[in-house]
Amino acid sequence: MNHELSEEIFKNGTRFCQDEALLSVRSWRVVSVTYPVLEIEFAYEGRSTIRVKMLCNDWDELPPSVELLDKEGVPLAQFPVGKGHSVFNNSSHPRTQRPFLCIPGVREYHEHTSHVSDTWENYKNKSGYDLGGILTRTWDAWKNSE
Repeated sequence: MNHELSEEIFKNGTRFCQDEALLSVRSWRVVSVTYPVLEIEFAYEGRSTIRVKMLCNDWDELPPSVELLDKEGVPLAQFPVGKGHSVFNNSSHPRTQRPFLCIPGVREYHEHTSHVSDTWENYKNKSGYDLGGILTRTWDAWKNSE
């Protein structure tokens, strides 16, 4: 993918990071929004604060690679336990050797041997699979986990 085009799509797709009302109501704090990295901190009453780091190289030709980090920016060794069907997979991902977010729209999901037939092309132009939508689904799963 053309680097300049990817960066432009990233800039357009991260404009929500300037929406102070949205950030405030969700208790999100922007840590970094410099192509190709988008890093947002989630806070929620009764929960430990976490960061979500999205590596968006070749966005939107490729889905973002997503890491969950602690407040200091260290990758989590153990993800929260979700209620019901969890998107937080604590097994070792074949590429990263770490727990991963198992949700359509995330690179680790689409690269996993269990989902290689469920390609990013099936989602990339659908509503809710932009960067804000992927973050929102991650946030919802996190705040509803145990």
